[in-house]
Amino acid sequence: MLGLNRKLKRLSEEGESIKVAVAGVGQMGKGLISHIRDLEGMDVLVVANREITRTLRILIEEVELKKDEIVLVRAINKANEFPAGNGTSKIPDMEALGKELGIEVLVIDEAEKASSLNGKLKDYILRRKIILTDSLLLLSRIEDVDVVVDATGSPEAGAYIAFSAIFNRKHVVSLNVETDVIVGPILKKLADNQGIVYTVSAGDEPGALIELCDFADALGLEVVVAGKGKNNPLDRDANPTTLKEYAESKGSSAKMMTSFVDGTKSMIEMACLSNATGLIPDCRGMHGPRANVRDLVNVFRLKKDGGILNRTGVVDFAIGDIAPGVFLVYTTEQKFIKKDLKYLQLGEGPNYLLYRPYHLTSIETPLSIARAYFYGEPTIAPLKGLVSEVITVAKKDLREGEIIDGIGGYTVYGLIELYEIARKENLLPIGLSEGCRLKRNIEKGRPITYDDVVLRENSMVLQLRRLQERTIFV
Repeated sequence: MLGLNRKLKRLSEEGESIKVAVAGVGQMGKGLISHIRDLEGMDVLVVANREITRTLRILIEEVELKKDEIVLVRAINKANEFPAGNGTSKIPDMEALGKELGIEVLVIDEAEKASSLNGKLKDYILRRKIILTDSLLLLSRIEDVDVVVDATGSPEAGAYIAFSAIFNRKHVVSLNVETDVIVGPILKKLADNQGIVYTVSAGDEPGALIELCDFADALGLEVVVAGKGKNNPLDRDANPTTLKEYAESKGSSAKMMTSFVDGTKSMIEMACLSNATGLIPDCRGMHGPRANVRDLVNVFRLKKDGGILNRTGVVDFAIGDIAPGVFLVYTTEQKFIKKDLKYLQLGEGPNYLLYRPYHLTSIETPLSIARAYFYGEPTIAPLKGLVSEVITVAKKDLREGEIIDGIGGYTVYGLIELYEIARKENLLPIGLSEGCRLKRNIEKGRPITYDDVVLRENSMVLQLRRLQERTIFV
């Protein structure tokens, strides 16, 4: 079996390429678009984002696209506006923008037949133009697109992107773990039924960790804990105002940075791994000890052996020099393996360490794109269903009638919990929280239940979640 690199080169030599559509032009999306432009056998065909004027500036100034490489496509009669929490963005005057910048503009009707729509786009595709649009539906309706990549980070947008792509028989590669931990199982089931791939991307911590988990499992080693290094100090009170300057210094949005610092992102990432492997959180929110690489095998032991764990086979994180890497602590009962591990200078046991000192985020996403296209295989997907949930917890005292602003905001943060416990206690998943209105006062630090809120009924991710509960978890 040829490696992905050689298969991509062969595809390029044949004058072909994997055609990629990208949703979202934040830190991950713009990096991916720039990276793919330098790869053999892969091309970005279409880019979708809410803020067209800002997106155009990013593509020209940061990704270094030339204006004559872009065509602006404005969709009318949209089936669904670009999902964005509680509202939608103001639609720019694309015709005026195109005229001002000397960029071609095409107006399409989303309601028209696919054959007619693709006929209008064919000339631009043949001229190797990158289609820039604010229409999410267009990503998967273009017949030339092979793989749709979600780099939005929004559970709502992610649900719509993946569902539309699967319906139109396009492989889905998601950098959006926020969506995966809410509706990943139903998206995988729908994709399987269509004979296409739904996968979370390589390069994020879950994708890096699944490599270590699969390696250990294939060798018959017992996983004690699989975890990540947290990149920032843990501050549950962090919000976009307190982190504004820090986020700007890192080239990140304040909301995204908040999700990192308040711990929600780590909870989501480890829930993604849990649902792919069956590993579980040892306690609500995990332990998250301060520990450096040299300490991991001793800290992540059972309590009876002087460690912090109640059981083995768990997910967790550590704050220390492990970041930005990932780790897996394992053990074995085989005396000959123990002898070999000692000879290989991997320690005295009983615990041993696998350590990957990096994860390359969107730089690795092309590996998942190629793996889906060539082999029809996911990098990481929720093969075990929902083992873990990320529940919603009040970040401050909240008042009746207040609207929850979701992941990375001012009102709530997330904690990982066993799905069975979250379901029994009727706890609200954080991926469904944005836009919910509180029915009663909630004190700081209290988990929020479904009974505490009025759900946003027009939410795509909520509808998919309900379908998932009816068809998979019954």
